[in-house]
Amino acid sequence: MIMGKKSVTVGFSGGKDSTTSIILLKEKGYDVSALTMRLGLSGEDEKLLRVKELADILDVPHEIIDLRSEFKKRVIGYFIDSYKAGITPNPCVICNNRIKFELLMDFGTKNMGSDFFATGHYADKIEIDGKYFLTEPEERKKSQIYFLSMIGGERLKDVLFPISSISLDKVREMVADLPLGNRKESQDVCFLSGYKLVDYLKEHIPEAFEEGNILDISGEKIGMHNGSINFTIGQRRGTNFPSDRKLYVVKKDVIANTITLGEETNLYSGRFEVRKPVIWKEIKKGEHYKARIRYMSKFEDVVIAEVSPDSIIAEFDSPVKSVTSGQIGAFFQDDIIVASGIIK
Repeated sequence: MIMGKKSVTVGFSGGKDSTTSIILLKEKGYDVSALTMRLGLSGEDEKLLRVKELADILDVPHEIIDLRSEFKKRVIGYFIDSYKAGITPNPCVICNNRIKFELLMDFGTKNMGSDFFATGHYADKIEIDGKYFLTEPEERKKSQIYFLSMIGGERLKDVLFPISSISLDKVREMVADLPLGNRKESQDVCFLSGYKLVDYLKEHIPEAFEEGNILDISGEKIGMHNGSINFTIGQRRGTNFPSDRKLYVVKKDVIANTITLGEETNLYSGRFEVRKPVIWKEIKKGEHYKARIRYMSKFEDVVIAEVSPDSIIAEFDSPVKSVTSGQIGAFFQDDIIVASGIIK
């Protein structure tokens, strides 16, 4: 390596975004290596061969790290346990936090000895008073900082986001003539490939599909359902309960195997709580922020009601519909993320 030349390991899926990242980093003079995860997914062996061939074309050293066991435990296990508990998880956030920006990054920076770790995420970072924060990329419509909101500033200081300042059209143009290892857009839940969610859950949690009671808002039994796990908060169709009013699933209890139906007004919440928050900067009671309670939902104005190392409770300026336990609540100050956690 040339004296003073910086080295970087790129988390490499063989898709357009990570491929463009390698091209841009090489153009900037970095000593680039590629690192790909083996996760035990359907069709993975064939894909890894294509990824290896692409790394050869790009002329970068390439390694594959076997993370099947950890991925099954930390991500798939979390996913299944969440549904067992009656909450709706966001496994991509957990994967970024516990797999990509922990195990994969550590292998790249420690075992492979790189100065930096890079990914093809549409994200950017900014340094403020010596601390690093996630901020929006040029291609805001593809922004993925919500999915990265729990990795923390200490990790971020050694991370590069090479495509942060270019458009999606430019990314596509740069890889148009390359045999990508994966030309499909990333699926939100990679291990569900080939599965419908309900079929996957039936296979892993068959006991959750037993008949149970439908309750009204006062707790009285008004009907039967075929498994509470089938339903999501805010769902109106598919309850098979006849009514002259529009009724929605306003609550579900997987342990008791019940769902509660109510009117649309019962779906609105005046506050929400996130547990085990990752706090990027000091958050104080009474401060005002914008919050996002699911990916690409509109920003909601909130005020902090309570804050501790274990939770943040925020009040909405106006009640918000269908706040969902298990999703990620991220707090923004202008374009940067200042805190994030799992909605209780």
